[in-house]
Amino acid sequence: MMINNTAAPAKREWNGSHHSWSYRQHAFRWLGEEIVGVNLLPLASEMRAWMRQHGHLSLMPAHAPPAMGGFTNPYTTSGVTLQLLMGRIINAAYEYGTTDTLNHNEIDAEVERVRLYNEVLMSSARLCEVAIKQLLYCTQIPEARYGRMALGALLESPCPDCKRKNGKTPHLVSFVGTLAHPFHMCLAFEQCAMDHMAIVNRLRNSEAAHSGVQPLTIRSIEASKSKLMQDTQEVLEGFVHMLSHLEDLESKMLEDLTEKAESINALKRNGLPAEDCNFDLVPGQRFVFVT
Repeated sequence: MMINNTAAPAKREWNGSHHSWSYRQHAFRWLGEEIVGVNLLPLASEMRAWMRQHGHLSLMPAHAPPAMGGFTNPYTTSGVTLQLLMGRIINAAYEYGTTDTLNHNEIDAEVERVRLYNEVLMSSARLCEVAIKQLLYCTQIPEARYGRMALGALLESPCPDCKRKNGKTPHLVSFVGTLAHPFHMCLAFEQCAMDHMAIVNRLRNSEAAHSGVQPLTIRSIEASKSKLMQDTQEVLEGFVHMLSHLEDLESKMLEDLTEKAESINALKRNGLPAEDCNFDLVPGQRFVFVT
């Protein structure tokens, strides 16, 4: 199934504040005291390329355990698995929608339509969630604040500090906007990407999660399959557009962290002791060591 970008949905106002943040040491993969790589993979980039028939989905690199410079980011591991599942789901929806199924009657076709549509919706939202959390894991933002959040809360949610203060209305925080802010990508997310994410999240919550589900409408097999293809195409076009924005953010962070890793390793090779390497690594700013 060839997926192209789609036009932006209707705008909404996003009021979540953006907090300053720095990277933590878990943003890198380590072999002893040497940085051997960045602790994230370009999940959105790979998924988008595959959906546009320009690439392949990868397995987790198995060449090194965490103690030997392997990945320790749990969202990277989950993201790779979810990508492969999403690929199977997209292929299954396309195959069912375009292939004769002589052993299915009208009820079978309609049930299969709802099942496959649900899987497309849920996997789209889950992949957005894991791609965002993979990036958040590299920051000093405590994992306890976002680890259990669904997509809607990552877009905008009440400040947990304010919620603990009696009688105070909490202000809103956007974890997505917080990630985008130091790379000057706030407008791209708030005027486009987050609207797409909100639509997928709303559809997932109302039609494919909790107790909500699309109703069965018994019709001809051809009509059910046509409806599956139409609905799936709409969701996936919005999804691949979301991925384009997440791809830009991934690329910025990967480039930023790679440059910082090279600078830190150079300092270590020149004899800088470990106790002097507790740097404040600010995203989007060139790393400069001041003695």
